[in-house]
Amino acid sequence: MANTYTVEIHYAGNVTTLQVAEDQNILEAALDANADLPHSCLAGVCTTCAGKLISGTVEQPDAMGVSSELQGEGYVLLCSAYPRSDIKVEAGKEEEIYQRQFGQPA
Repeated sequence: MANTYTVEIHYAGNVTTLQVAEDQNILEAALDANADLPHSCLAGVCTTCAGKLISGTVEQPDAMGVSSELQGEGYVLLCSAYPRSDIKVEAGKEEEIYQRQFGQPA
C-alpha cells in the first residue's frame, strides 16, 4: 500500500488540504477534490500548474517544463509532483517560473 501525505496548497487566498498517495500527482488529487487550480497540459511540459514548495519534498520525474536548477530551489509542476513527505506549496507560480527560465513574461 502506498504511503499517504498531507498536502496543503495555497492559491489565490485559499488553502486546500488534501491527503495524497505517493503514487498520485498533486494536481490530479487536487482536481479530484474539486480544487480550482491553474493547469493545462497535464504532462509536465508547460508551466501553467507551477508552484513553489514552502516545506516538504516531492519527486517530479517528468517535469520537463522546469529546469533542474529551479527544481533545486523548490519550484514544482503540480501535474508531475509526487509527495515524498507532508508538504505545503504555493500554487500560481507560472509567470515567476517563466521569467526565471526565459527572462521575459509568459
